[in-house]
Amino acid sequence: MKGISSKANPRSKEAIPTQATKLTAAELFHPCDPNQFDFDTTDDINHSSPLLGLDRAIDAIRLGVGVQSAGFNIFLMGSTGLGKHVIAQQLLLQHRDPDKPLFDWCYVNNFRDGNKPVALQLPAGMGKKLKSEIHTLIEALKKTVPTLLQNEDYVQHADRLQNELNEKEIAAFQSIEEKAKAQSCILKRSKNGYLIHPIKEDKVLSKEEFDKLPDEEKVVIDKSIEELRLLLVNLLKQVPHWDQEMKEKKSKLERDYMLITVDYLIGQLPEELLAIDSVSQYIENLKRHVLDNIPLFNGSLETEINEYTGQKLSFSPYTVYEVNIIVDNSDTDASPVIYEDNPTYANLVGRIEHKGELGTFITNFTLIKPGAFHRANGGFLVVDVIQLLNKPFVWDVFKRTLLSNQIKLQPLEQFLSVNSIASLEPDSIPLDVKIILIGDRMMYYMLKQYDPEFSQLFKVQADCSEEINRTEESCLLFSQLIGQLQSDAKARPLDRSAVARLIEFAARQAEDGEKLTLHRGNISAIILEADFLARQHEQAVITSNAIQQAIDAKQFRSGYLKECITDNIQRGINQIDTQGSKIGQVNGLSVISIDENMFGRPCRITAVVHLGQSNVVNIEREVDMSGPSHSKGVMILTAYLREQYEQKQPLSFSATLTFEQSYGMIDGDSASAAELCALLSAIAQVPIKQNIAVTGAIDQHGNIEAIGGVNEKIEGFFDICSLKGLTGEQGVIIPRTNLAHLMVNENVRQSVQNGNFHIWVADHVDQVMNLLTEVAMGKINTKSQYPANSINAAIITRIKQMNKALNNSGSSKPPKRG
Repeated sequence: MKGISSKANPRSKEAIPTQATKLTAAELFHPCDPNQFDFDTTDDINHSSPLLGLDRAIDAIRLGVGVQSAGFNIFLMGSTGLGKHVIAQQLLLQHRDPDKPLFDWCYVNNFRDGNKPVALQLPAGMGKKLKSEIHTLIEALKKTVPTLLQNEDYVQHADRLQNELNEKEIAAFQSIEEKAKAQSCILKRSKNGYLIHPIKEDKVLSKEEFDKLPDEEKVVIDKSIEELRLLLVNLLKQVPHWDQEMKEKKSKLERDYMLITVDYLIGQLPEELLAIDSVSQYIENLKRHVLDNIPLFNGSLETEINEYTGQKLSFSPYTVYEVNIIVDNSDTDASPVIYEDNPTYANLVGRIEHKGELGTFITNFTLIKPGAFHRANGGFLVVDVIQLLNKPFVWDVFKRTLLSNQIKLQPLEQFLSVNSIASLEPDSIPLDVKIILIGDRMMYYMLKQYDPEFSQLFKVQADCSEEINRTEESCLLFSQLIGQLQSDAKARPLDRSAVARLIEFAARQAEDGEKLTLHRGNISAIILEADFLARQHEQAVITSNAIQQAIDAKQFRSGYLKECITDNIQRGINQIDTQGSKIGQVNGLSVISIDENMFGRPCRITAVVHLGQSNVVNIEREVDMSGPSHSKGVMILTAYLREQYEQKQPLSFSATLTFEQSYGMIDGDSASAAELCALLSAIAQVPIKQNIAVTGAIDQHGNIEAIGGVNEKIEGFFDICSLKGLTGEQGVIIPRTNLAHLMVNENVRQSVQNGNFHIWVADHVDQVMNLLTEVAMGKINTKSQYPANSINAAIITRIKQMNKALNNSGSSKPPKRG
């Protein structure tokens, strides 16, 4: 190539090294030294789980617990696998107030309106005592009352009242009989009542004898009989009233005797119960109901049997005196921490159950069942926000309950205003609870944006860190976390080498050799798999070898898709060259992520250049197979070309870029460096080595920027090269800023150690092109010229040729109109 004088005036820039830096095997991995630990196995570690990366969450929960104003509930956020439920339990148990008074809650019968049960708030432990004492009271009445109503004194009083009634009735009838006798008549009792007959000479006159009497005498007799009949009718009307009066007197007598017994038994109740106003009022209402329903206790009623079916009743008549304890804190020593894993409507606010009897459904206050709000009252309720939002209608009820600070128990049908079976209307219970919603960050911000009430209810954001800095101190703390996870999993102890390997695994999971992931789920899974392997080999301790086998086994189980892709490349179906050189073609590196499995996949990126109007066509974008990040990367490299070469002359060419044999969506800008290299190669007509793959993003000035999945990308290209045969010339170029992220596997490190594979780090696209082509990009001199045989010189020459060709092709055409 000849040096080309450039009239362009590119920006002045800092000196850029012409060579990328080759890494040693030691720079590809951040090992953990087992000798830094002072224990032999995790059984020697304090198993108290350290609260790693939770500084923000601890401060937030301290604030949420400390501020008692409405709305200071907590949203604990973090990605899946962080162990947010365990974290919430640990933090809440540490911050709950052991001196906060706790209460029992009971529902009792409303003796005035049975459809509106009464809620009683009692000091913790008093619910059981009240239930026991009331049961004892009712049982005592059932045993005492029949005996009481059979004692001699009561019987004498009752007999006296009955005798008074009998004597009164007898005297009244005797009076009428005497009047009848005085008027020559007599009273006789028959089946249909009393009959009045005339008599003469003490003999009852027959009808024939009566008809023979003189008319005047018959008139006198008829008048007498009518008068006596009226007296008798009036007397018979009086008798029911006398009977009722007698019943009332007997009832009063019975009540007076009963009152003495009831008062005595109530007086035996513990004073600590009677000192509670709500209990005292309930006892007074119960006493009144007992006195109004003495037949329940005197043995005169068949109280347990249905009179129609002869079967036992669903509810005993004595059920009205039961105590339904819905919250029992007798064994709770501090504010309760409740986790509701299935927050349905009934599981949150409670439910009212029904029983079937005689073809219908019946219920009462004893069938009221508590929900999570009841159990957590006075403490903390932990709920998964996804589970909460997945349940129909629950989110609105959840918010309504928090806004009202009342637990209102009603069937869901009533809440939705649809027809329902008859039910109860229990008293609402005041709510004193701190809610801890658990979810990811996206859900938090979505709720905050789309639900205005969310910000009123959840004013405290508790953010759990995803990872921590990897230092000697944090590794020691992380070993304690590993010990806790091993203890929770009931696995064999891990020796220090296994702990060190797990820390390395945690760094790999964090995609950063200087960080440690805090995702407990993945670490616990590896511990359990390693424990299984240790048990198979009858090992008492989990070693680093078992940990490595568990990691390898996990990768193997999820590696089918990777094997399919690798096999297609090996067979030549998907074409990836690992030797030779080609113009406008470069091996880029992408990452495929499926579930928790992520692996690298080499991609063949090609570019072609032709006359045009200074635009770069992204084929993936044109066919809607390019994500926004990838499209942005292509636009950035286009900007780089214009900034570098279009200062004084137009770029009279167009180019197309594509990922060959790619049939899915492509996103991310990590291939933009490789795409730029392919494009520069196509313009300058300089071949690119196919034995080197490139990954890295670029900015508008050509600087190489960090990308994700660097370890998987390196390993992906290494696997392909291994299958096709390592030549000692193959390798990968990565951004220098990804050095801290390197945690590549043992196979790659060993190959680099042996000189069979290489990894370079680069800062600028110039370094990448120099390594890929063994031709310098070239720096502009004081005469605005690039050195001969440089890539920049070739590019400038090609641009001029295209400008000239484009101008010549357009000279014979009429000018375009605006």
